[in-house]
Amino acid sequence: MADDANLFFDNRFLERHAGSIIQDPAVAIVELVANAWDAWATRVDIVWPESGGERYFEIEDNGEGMSEAQFRLRWRTLDYDRIRSQGKLSNPPPDLKGLQPREPYGRNGKGRHAAFRFGEAYKVRTWRDGTEVTFEVRRSATQPFLVERLDIRENVTGHGTVISSIEPIPMGMNAEVAREVIGTRFLADPNFTVTLNGTRITFDDVPESQRSTIDVPVSGFGVAHLVVIDTQKADRTTRQHGIAWRVNNRLVGSPGWVGFDQERLLDGRSSEAKRFIFIVRADFLGDDVLPDWSGFWPNNEGWRATQAAVHAKIREYLNEVNADRRRDAKEAVRENLAPTVSKLPPVSRDRWNDFVDQVVDTCPSMNLETVEQVACVLANLELANSKYALISKLHAMRPGDLDELYAILADWTVRTAKLALDEIQTRLKLIAELDSKLHDETMDEVADLQPLFERSLWVFGPEFESLEFTSNRGMTTVISKVFGKKQRGSLQRPDFVMLPDGSVGFYSRDSHDLGGEVDGVARLVITEIKKPGVVIGGKEKNQPWRYVEELLEKGLLTDAATVTCFVLGSQIKSTEAGIDTKYDGRVTIIPMTYATFVKRAEKRMLGLRDKLKDVPFLRTQGLDTEAFLTPQHPRQAVLFDDAAQTGR
Repeated sequence: MADDANLFFDNRFLERHAGSIIQDPAVAIVELVANAWDAWATRVDIVWPESGGERYFEIEDNGEGMSEAQFRLRWRTLDYDRIRSQGKLSNPPPDLKGLQPREPYGRNGKGRHAAFRFGEAYKVRTWRDGTEVTFEVRRSATQPFLVERLDIRENVTGHGTVISSIEPIPMGMNAEVAREVIGTRFLADPNFTVTLNGTRITFDDVPESQRSTIDVPVSGFGVAHLVVIDTQKADRTTRQHGIAWRVNNRLVGSPGWVGFDQERLLDGRSSEAKRFIFIVRADFLGDDVLPDWSGFWPNNEGWRATQAAVHAKIREYLNEVNADRRRDAKEAVRENLAPTVSKLPPVSRDRWNDFVDQVVDTCPSMNLETVEQVACVLANLELANSKYALISKLHAMRPGDLDELYAILADWTVRTAKLALDEIQTRLKLIAELDSKLHDETMDEVADLQPLFERSLWVFGPEFESLEFTSNRGMTTVISKVFGKKQRGSLQRPDFVMLPDGSVGFYSRDSHDLGGEVDGVARLVITEIKKPGVVIGGKEKNQPWRYVEELLEKGLLTDAATVTCFVLGSQIKSTEAGIDTKYDGRVTIIPMTYATFVKRAEKRMLGLRDKLKDVPFLRTQGLDTEAFLTPQHPRQAVLFDDAAQTGR
């Protein structure tokens, strides 16, 4: 069982896990020096194999060192989380007083594998708190690596770590290039020195093509010297990049792209932020530095003037560096969107071109694809009737709402979402109006209520959703024969009849013969609406059956037709609350209160009326009847009247 619990690793695992860290010597040496930085070393000494000399690699630092337990935890934990285990800041050892904590370079513990780039195995000798421990770390056929303790000594002084290669492998990079790589990344802090083969790495080790010095005059205070280092290749992170302020050869605060007033000159995600280092030497600001050297007195005139001048010069430098890239980006956007932009009127086209220029110039971190997408949106807004009203809506949204909108658009097109929402809006408005009017005794049954039921057949059940119920053919004739009178509704509504205690409406669905021709009524729905205060009893329930009997006698309904009658009122007599059937079950009479009708409508809309009670179209207490009756899209039910008989 114990063997079954073991994990097995392919011999390619470490290469895939650590990537370029154990494949590229330039990346490897930067990672090892960065580990020394994180351990709060002030000095790092590197032995680099010279051509024709001894082929071994070694790096020693005077950082805080590790105990045996610390080493075993950090080395044997894959993807070691440094921040969770050791905190966001690296504090100096107790003997280094007066120095600020450092923000660590490492994050996931992969940097320690860099030593495998210089040998198939390596030794780690580390000491602190009077104890020195030596380990050997070696590749394994079944494990990523094995750790073995070689020695332990007591009563040692100081602290530090030495990593030495065993069974060295070819470097693939000479000492001069190594000096250049280190020099372009670790010269911001004068309290951190690196030597290679006994010689300290300085600005002179940075190739002239990668460094320059710019004098920045600050009127009334002095001249700041701005050293620009361009690594010419973006690193993995912004650590050791950004702006470093020096006063009297001492670092003030920590290097980074956020100024002491929280002004950010570059987006940390951009390639430029991981490529450039700006070192500002401003010895004339000695009286402006805070006592703990964590920053400058924010209100001192000298500091404010110097910061403004230096930041302006850095922006100017970065703009010049990116000028060609911005120009190419503008041309690409204009070329790709030419078919759309050509449709714009001249004024809109000029406005669009100005927008592209401003976005590319002021948002250098925005990639070409994003710029093109934003520019395309602007062009479409210029063509749209609503113009920039959408921008106002988006501006008012909270970040979470924008995420929800994105999620909707990921699954829906705007058109299909609008069709669905229009249908929901139309029905929720209808429910709100029914709830209001069915309790208002001033409402006229024919003029006010029956038109609402015309659009509410879906409430009675899914079988009444069919659009075929809009073909209410010949009901004027039906009403004339049944009620002995000629009465017509409007051309857009079915015919209704006023009764002494309410009103009645007829809604039919045609039947067809085998040839597809209309041969009568397949389904008839009768809605009888009682005035508020009328109690539905046996007499009221029997009225619809009398209408059906007369329709049958006059041959207006065949034996194959089915009829559903709804009698609606404020109350139902308790003994008449059930459903009645007639004519061998082909006629169903259903009494229903207005309250039940509204509740049924709400349930059929999945309770959305309550869930969406804060939407604008339902927020007001007073309901605008005309607004509610205005169709939101072409799917508005219209029942046939006399015009249908003429074929119009």
